[in-house]
Amino acid sequence: MRVCSKIELVPAIHGAEMFAREVRRLCSEQKYDCVAVDIPPAFQDDLAEAVDDLPLISALLIRGEDINDGNSNTFGSIGSRRGDWDGFPFCYYVPIDPCDAMIEGVRQARQRRLPFYCVGSAVLHPPTKMMSMPDEYSIAKIGFDAYTLLCRAALKEELRTAMGGDNSEGLYSAKGVLLALNNMASRMEADMVANNILELSERHNNILAVTHISLFDVIRKRLSGKIPPNGLVEKGGDTVSRVFKRYINPDHLYFALSELPFVAAKTQIERQDPFASPMDPTDAVKDLFIDTRENYYDSKEQTLHLSPVRIQAALKYLRNLTVMSKRLVPTLFDIVEAAKGVGGNAYALRVLKNAKYYPFLPMVNDDDIVNIGIDKLSLKEDDYPDTEREVYSAINLFRDTELYWRKLDIKPDPTVMQKKRYRYSWNPHGVCSHVPEDTRIEGFNEHVRNKAARILTESMARSEKFTSSVKDGIDIRETLRNWHTGSVYVKELPPTKNKVDTVVILFDDDHDDLYPNRTTWYAEHEDESTLSFYSTNPFDDLIGPGIARSVYGGLALLFPPRSVPNIFQCAATTGVTGCAMQLTVGSMMFAKEKNVAILSAKAPSLKMRTLAARFKKHLVWIPLSTFSTETLSRMRRFHVLNGKHVRSWASRFIGDEL
Repeated sequence: MRVCSKIELVPAIHGAEMFAREVRRLCSEQKYDCVAVDIPPAFQDDLAEAVDDLPLISALLIRGEDINDGNSNTFGSIGSRRGDWDGFPFCYYVPIDPCDAMIEGVRQARQRRLPFYCVGSAVLHPPTKMMSMPDEYSIAKIGFDAYTLLCRAALKEELRTAMGGDNSEGLYSAKGVLLALNNMASRMEADMVANNILELSERHNNILAVTHISLFDVIRKRLSGKIPPNGLVEKGGDTVSRVFKRYINPDHLYFALSELPFVAAKTQIERQDPFASPMDPTDAVKDLFIDTRENYYDSKEQTLHLSPVRIQAALKYLRNLTVMSKRLVPTLFDIVEAAKGVGGNAYALRVLKNAKYYPFLPMVNDDDIVNIGIDKLSLKEDDYPDTEREVYSAINLFRDTELYWRKLDIKPDPTVMQKKRYRYSWNPHGVCSHVPEDTRIEGFNEHVRNKAARILTESMARSEKFTSSVKDGIDIRETLRNWHTGSVYVKELPPTKNKVDTVVILFDDDHDDLYPNRTTWYAEHEDESTLSFYSTNPFDDLIGPGIARSVYGGLALLFPPRSVPNIFQCAATTGVTGCAMQLTVGSMMFAKEKNVAILSAKAPSLKMRTLAARFKKHLVWIPLSTFSTETLSRMRRFHVLNGKHVRSWASRFIGDEL
C-alpha cells in the first residue's frame, strides 16, 4: 500500500509464504532505493550474512546475559530483564525463515544490491501472540489487499470483544486488561517503527517497508500524517553486546518455522527454477502424500499398497478434517491423522518424517548447531566449547501464534538395536499366525472357490430357442446375435457336482530368490484351511517383540484341512523347479477334487497343464486382474507370531496396517 510518495508499506504475518511471495512480486515489478523491515536493529550487522546462507536455515541469537541494563523504560524491561525465565536462562532468537516476508525483503535487497535497514523496536521483548488468522490460501481467491484488510479487521474485533465491546465490565477482565496493555505497547512500538521509516525517507526517495500486520494501521496513519505520535516513543532502550549465529538442527526446523519444512523446501526449489509456476498450498499437501508414497518405501510392493485411489481418499479425509477445524489449509496434526486413517500407522509415520524434512543440510560441526523445541533451545557456549549444551528458555521473535503439543497415537518404527533384541529373543519352537489375517484369508479363499465353481458351471451352459420355459434365464448374448431372426434364446445350466477344494494363488512367480521362506501351516480348527506358501524372510522385518512381518510370493489353501507333508519337497521329486511350479504341482498332488482353482497374472503354461493332466486334475484359471491391486496387496502382507501368547499384544504393534 502506497502511504506517501516515498513509502510503499506492506503488512506481513511471520512465516507465511504468501506474504513473502507478495514482497518478491513488488520487488520484481518496481524499483526501490532501499528496503526497511520490522526487525530489531540489534540484528542489523549479522542479518546479511545469515540471509546470504539461504537455503541453509540458521538463527540469530541473543542470550539474556548479553543484554545490558540501560536507560530502558517500563515497556522495555518487560522482556529484557536480566535473570532466569521459567527457571532457565533466556535467549531471544530470529529464525532465518525463507518463507518469512521480512527475511524475503532482506533477501531481495541483497540480490538487487540495495541497502536494507532493521527499523523494528530497539527494545527486545516477547512478541504478543495473535489469534489464528484466516488461511493464506484465500489470497489467491480474494486478492492480497482484501485478505490483509480481513486480517486487520479480525484483530480489531478481537481487541474490541476482549475489552467488553459495549459492556464496560469487559475492560476489567483479565484478558481485557492484558490486551489493553499489549495494545498500548504495540502503539509504542509502532511509533518507533514509523519514526525510523520517516528518518529513512529523508535520505531515500522510494522505500519498501515490510511491517507486522498488528502494527500496520498505526504505522500507516502515522506515516500519512493522520495521527501524531503519542509521546510514548521509546528513547534508547537495552543495548546488545553480542549477536551470534547458529544453524538450526534440521530435525527441529518444524519448531522454528511457521510453514512445514517440506513446504519451505518446495519454495526454495521453486526459486531455483525461473520457469516454475507459483506453488499452491493445497498442491503442496498433495505432493507431500505422493512424494512419501514414491520415495519413502524400499520396495515396489510396499508402494503398490497405496494406490492413487487411496491417496485420493486420504486427501478427501484431510479436507473434511480441515473443514471441521474451520480452516482451508490443514495443520500437520490433521495431515498425519488423515494419513493414518487411510494408509495405516507406517504410512502416517513416513508422512510425518517427510513433512519435517528439509533437504538443504548444513555441513558444520555440532558446536555450530542449535537444538530448538517449544519455548526451549540448547546450544554450546563459544567460550566453553568442551562443556555440555546449555538449555535456555527460547523466545522466538518471529512466532505469532502459540505452538503447543498435541497427542497423536502413532508408533515409531523399531530401531536397529530393538530389532536385534527381538531377533535374539525369538523362540524357534513357537510359531503361529495372526487371527484377523486368518479370518481375512479364509474369506478370500471361500470367495475364490465360489468364483471358480461359477466359471465351471457357466462353461457347461447350453443355449436353445425359447419354446415353453425360460429355464435358467434368457441368454442375452445369443438372443442379440440372432436378433434378425426374431427368436429368443434361453440358457440351461445342467446340474453339476464340480467342487473346488484347493486354491493356488501366485502373486509373484518370477523372483524365487526373494522368497526363501517355504513352509506349511496346519489348521487350528475345522473352519481353517491347510496353508502352504513361499514368502520373504520374516526375520528381515521384525516390528515388535515376537512379531515379524512378511510378504507372500504365493500360497495354496486346501479345504477341508488335512495333514500334508512338505509339498515343495514332494513336487521336487517330479522334477519341477521354481517356487510357483512346485507349489502348484504339490497342491494338485494332495487335492481331493478334480478341479483346482489357480489365481495368477498369466494363464497356466502348457507344461503346467500337462502336469495337471498327469495327476488327473483340471486347472480353473482366474486372472489376478479381476481383483483390485489394493485387495491383492492387502492379501499379500501377513505376520508371523512367536507363539500363541504373542496374540495378546500383537494388535498393538500390527494395528491397522495394510
